Amino acid sequence: MKFQEKVWKLLEQIPEGKVAKYGIIAKKLNSKAFRAVGNACHNNPNAPKIPCHRVVNSNGNVGGFAAGIDN
Repeated sequence: MKFQEKVWKLLEQIPEGKVAKYGIIAKKLNSKAFRAVGNACHNNPNAPKIPCHRVVNSNGNVGGFAAGIDN
């Protein structure tokens, strides 16, 4: 399984109403590649089933993802 597929599988486990940080997701995958987690979110082909909108940066702000961000 590719890294981004592992990310997507893990993201499906984030409950509605909760968020997770890029770094924590990377750590759960035994990696320090938090930017690769962001890249996987950006390339998410199956939003909102794979809820990349529930992933935040280290400051708690929503990062970029495939569906984009409304400012």
